[in-house]
Amino acid sequence: MQARCQESAADTLLHRYQTLRAQLAAKPLGVPAWVDSSEAGDQLHGDVYALLEQPFNSLLSQLTEPAVWCELSLLHLNTKACTTAQAGGRDWLTLYSGRKGFEAPGSAYPLRFAFQNTDVHPLHLEINLRAQAGPLGSSDYRITVAAIPVAQGSFVRVSYAFRTSVLSRLATQVYLSTLGQGKQGFTVTGSDGDGTPHYVRGLRGIVERNAVRYYFAVQAYLECLSLPQSQRFERALARWFDLTEQYPVQLHEIERQDYLQSKRQEYDGQRRLQQTIDAAAPRAPPVPAF
Repeated sequence: MQARCQESAADTLLHRYQTLRAQLAAKPLGVPAWVDSSEAGDQLHGDVYALLEQPFNSLLSQLTEPAVWCELSLLHLNTKACTTAQAGGRDWLTLYSGRKGFEAPGSAYPLRFAFQNTDVHPLHLEINLRAQAGPLGSSDYRITVAAIPVAQGSFVRVSYAFRTSVLSRLATQVYLSTLGQGKQGFTVTGSDGDGTPHYVRGLRGIVERNAVRYYFAVQAYLECLSLPQSQRFERALARWFDLTEQYPVQLHEIERQDYLQSKRQEYDGQRRLQQTIDAAAPRAPPVPAF
């Protein structure tokens, strides 16, 4: 039964790759990637499907390690720190979510994700992170990466999803009418008479922007693995920022130097926080990344 389920998951992703080949070749994000999203009741879901040059074995060796997820998650603008721990026989990640500028972990919101290697074998990879509770009553946060090997390297799906609450929707409406006014997603919903595209807005725009930010974090991290370890973090920061700046209407929030400086400070804070956790509960050393 398990083998059949694995084959079905891999086949489903392969079929998606085959149906998206033309869109991927057009590089709508400046890279071979395609964005999709949905809103059903209080459930929001965003997907990024993309081709990566990195071989599938690199994804297998890296993305199955919780510590690696903390390294790449910190590239995301709103992640202020990420730590790993073991409890109840499983791995947990705590992502501290905050504002766009520098923020210490103690001032950010801790999202505690259960980390699960759902499916890991030579033809398919699926990693799931799931947090039950979020800010303002939001819930059911899920981050998923699935991948299969293809001739060009790897075909991946990066998903970001969550459930809203009445309070979180009210707060989002305030944001979208003030600081977030004019923010768009990536899905084209129509066009002007001259062909200028209209992009999805509102909550679907938010979930798409976050899915793309996480995808770019995965891409930037993997692209920098061949560099000396002492250079990886700085180069991954620069690469993530460059990728997001291709879409300033959707993703620009702060200037480059402000982003780099904030992330350097947050990386130092993340390392200190992880050292404190490790000292309190000794465990196997994390996989070296940056």
